[in-house]
Amino acid sequence: MPDKKFLGVDVAAEWIDIALHGCAAVERIANTCESIAAWLARLRPEEVGLVAFEPTGGYERVLRRELISAGLAFARVHPNQLAAFRRRRGLKAKTDPIDARLLADFAALELADRGLGPLVEGDEALREMTTRRRQLVELLHAERCRADRAEAQIVRQGLEAVTSAVKTALDTLESAIDAHIAERSALAATAQRLRSLTGVGPITVQTLLGELPELGRLSGKEIAALVGLAPQTRKSGKTTHRATIGHGRPGVRRVLFNAARAAIRWNPIMKAFYDTLVHTNRRPGKVALTAVMRKILVTLNAIARDQQPWKHAQTT
Repeated sequence: MPDKKFLGVDVAAEWIDIALHGCAAVERIANTCESIAAWLARLRPEEVGLVAFEPTGGYERVLRRELISAGLAFARVHPNQLAAFRRRRGLKAKTDPIDARLLADFAALELADRGLGPLVEGDEALREMTTRRRQLVELLHAERCRADRAEAQIVRQGLEAVTSAVKTALDTLESAIDAHIAERSALAATAQRLRSLTGVGPITVQTLLGELPELGRLSGKEIAALVGLAPQTRKSGKTTHRATIGHGRPGVRRVLFNAARAAIRWNPIMKAFYDTLVHTNRRPGKVALTAVMRKILVTLNAIARDQQPWKHAQTT
């Protein structure tokens, strides 16, 4: 895309810095719907190749919504990718304008050659609720652990009060998630089909629907790579390092881990797959469990793609 413009946007809470690849100037505008819409109105969509930005814990939502409304292609760049690109270019200074220019260069020099798949925007409200549910579960676990170790009565009472409040909030949120899915026929039908895979429970399904809208729209290899379950091979000379997984969607990997643990107990097909890896192929238990996680994900991807229940549902 030699004639296209590649833009990098560094997002902060109150403003965004915008850089154009090949241009030293950086423009700063307010991080509001009105300011971003006015900026995008000055652009010609046919001239824009890509807009790149980093996820910033939610501050980028306004930008993303306006880009979707304007019909512009964009990419959310993983911070580790940008950090590696920064090191390759020998940059040590870090400011918002520098980051914006770095993102623009990354979009033009790296992302443009990779080929971009279609953007998939999921249910934002469901994603926010499933993310909040995970936060409440972690908080509840932490408070219960503190209560087990606390000795002072006043501390224990305080922890019990917090635990009770968090548990109430969690129950309310889970009911809201169930209602949100039930009220949307497409989501409800997909959820029912995903549940047909033995070992996959309601929390796994809710997380997949909320945080992995690409499910059913990518190939098995693509969905595994997106979630972070594609082994990354590392070889140098005669040395072969252990393949690792990572990045991607950690929240999705967490629920798949629990699903895999259930599946190797209650799903005969997944159990046979796991036992073959461990006993026949002599793979470590953690490696075999990760392989089961990937197999579950690829199977769920096929279920969502074909809109059919798991083909072995009647035999397990």
